[in-house]
Amino acid sequence: MKHKRLAVLLVSSTIVMTAPLFAESGNKNLIEVSNVQTVPFQPGGAIHLNHSYGEVNIEGWDRPEVEITVIKAPDDLYAAKDQAEAAKHVENVKVTVDRKSDGDLEISTAVSHFSRWTHPFGPMGGVIMQYRIHVPRNSKLVIHHDNGEVLVSQVVGDIEATGDHGDIVLILSETEKYSIDAKSKVGTLSCDFEGDFKHGMIGSRYSQTTPAPAHRIYVRMGIGGIEIKGSPAYAQPATQ
Repeated sequence: MKHKRLAVLLVSSTIVMTAPLFAESGNKNLIEVSNVQTVPFQPGGAIHLNHSYGEVNIEGWDRPEVEITVIKAPDDLYAAKDQAEAAKHVENVKVTVDRKSDGDLEISTAVSHFSRWTHPFGPMGGVIMQYRIHVPRNSKLVIHHDNGEVLVSQVVGDIEATGDHGDIVLILSETEKYSIDAKSKVGTLSCDFEGDFKHGMIGSRYSQTTPAPAHRIYVRMGIGGIEIKGSPAYAQPATQ
């Protein structure tokens, strides 16, 4: 099947200004750009999230589609005369969607490193990122996150999630069976499910092996925490 590349950026944009910060030196406001993309997608497929950073919230639902909301903002406040250029600044971070097939989707983030706006202390272009993603509930997730927080809930498929710095939180249904392998090199790790814990001087590891057809959960964090929580059946949402 021919690849269908769908650009999340420039689909729709909303700029929201906050209240002034320093009235005596001129109004300075936060520039925020929001983009929403909906992609048809079959339940049970694989969704890859590559090179994301900032805050990621992935939630399962019962629709045969993926909805991606990306909210971006420069990590500074700007006076009125600079707001147009600041709005362009967020375009240095691009999020694209590549639907390889009805059951294989990639969501990728790329940062321009050759702009005068680029943050001098890191590769993130001075742009704060938030991702709000809805996926079919039984999707397989493969998340390769850079820095920041990842929260996954209401998903009952296999999950692979890795991060460099930050926290990963998975909320899993207690009615399902899992084979879990989780490790934080530097940081804490907690899990509501029975299994084997190994705590080192600065890191922790947890494992639980359950035969197929148990869902495979694989989590790795460089510096930060991992939390795997159980959600009772009555806490699962109704069909949308």
